[in-house]
Amino acid sequence: MAIKTQKVSTGYVPRPLQAEIHRSLQRFNVLVLHRRFGKTVLSINEMVDRALRNTTKSPQYAYIAPTYGQAKRVAWEYIKDFTRKIPGAKANEADLRVDIPRPKTEDKIRIMLLGAENPGSVRGIYLDGVVLDEYAEMDPTIWSQVVRPALADREGWAIFIGTPKGQNHFYNLYSQAQQYEDWYVRMFRASETKVIADSELEAAQREMSEEEYEQEFECSFTAALVGSYYGKLLDKAEKDGRLCNVPYDPNVPVDTFWDLGIGDTTAIWFCQTVGQEFRLIDYLEDGGQGLDFFVRELKKKPYIYREHTLPHDARARELGTGKSREETLRGLGLRQLYILPRWGVDDGIHAVRMLLPKCWFDKVKCERGIKALRNYQRKWDSKNQLFLSKPKHDWASHGSDAFRYLAMGSKSEVQRTDVKKLPRKVLEEYDYFT
Repeated sequence: MAIKTQKVSTGYVPRPLQAEIHRSLQRFNVLVLHRRFGKTVLSINEMVDRALRNTTKSPQYAYIAPTYGQAKRVAWEYIKDFTRKIPGAKANEADLRVDIPRPKTEDKIRIMLLGAENPGSVRGIYLDGVVLDEYAEMDPTIWSQVVRPALADREGWAIFIGTPKGQNHFYNLYSQAQQYEDWYVRMFRASETKVIADSELEAAQREMSEEEYEQEFECSFTAALVGSYYGKLLDKAEKDGRLCNVPYDPNVPVDTFWDLGIGDTTAIWFCQTVGQEFRLIDYLEDGGQGLDFFVRELKKKPYIYREHTLPHDARARELGTGKSREETLRGLGLRQLYILPRWGVDDGIHAVRMLLPKCWFDKVKCERGIKALRNYQRKWDSKNQLFLSKPKHDWASHGSDAFRYLAMGSKSEVQRTDVKKLPRKVLEEYDYFT
């Protein structure tokens, strides 16, 4: 028996360019859109429309923003507004989801709002479709390790939307997707769309820096990331050819520098020091793993280690075990541990800026770490419209913090040989006659 359908209007009337996008969308889509284009409204209505047309059992969709709070601020009112005329639609304020019952098929449609700040929290669900809004600000593993597998058995679709934030994973996706026939890829600049009046764009140009304007309104991937601590220094490193193939030299010991996560991500840089050069030969990052995992990974690598530098809080004792992470690592067989004294973040950022011109990076093994450094930026205060003096805490913090410890704890070989190195630990037993 045929199921009767009912025509429902959400009240959404797309602009001409929005209508063009709706007609052109494929299973996978990358849309680089200038500010105030209407990307959130466009993507939410596309999701609602596809959800209502879906005939599979209990379809499920997600709108994902960089943070859960951002998803609520940006999209929640839109989702409620564009579903309120749908019979039976119920908005759950506590869980930020809308359920739409389908009595004829005895199931329901679910549309959820999620945050990407903890990719692991999104695992385990299935999805018929997903919108990743401001993907440039997300941990890239949210797509490769979490969302893409969630789409597989339902053959779901995805829309990536956002504004550039330098040449990071969003740029890589935009570039690579153009080579695939089954992906729809478009960029819309403010100077071309005429969505914003010319007089308003002229005023914005006067009031914003060139980098800000080019990034936000002209969708420039090459403009330096606004608020980035190290973007220009890494651009210089790339121009100088210092992002390249950096082979491991078995005649030179390797030092590691750790950022230890508690229920979070741990990041480790692997560095060889040759003269005044700092050669970053490898990088390791993972979340949700115990310290035993990282010790095993270090032992798998062919490196001869000299010293392992940990942050100052490695000596703090955990309530559950009564042990510090330093003691745990020693118990796992890791020796030559050095605990950094407590330094201010600003001092560490300055040290990184001084160190970067001396660094060479293996662009393949250190790709994730390099992206973290590029995307490490000052926190933006949207209320007062200014950058704060403290860094933004997101996926890029882990690799950047570990590199900050590298800058604070490393020494060039010139320093190691020309200046007698003081002992790192106090000697409690010694012989007066030696």
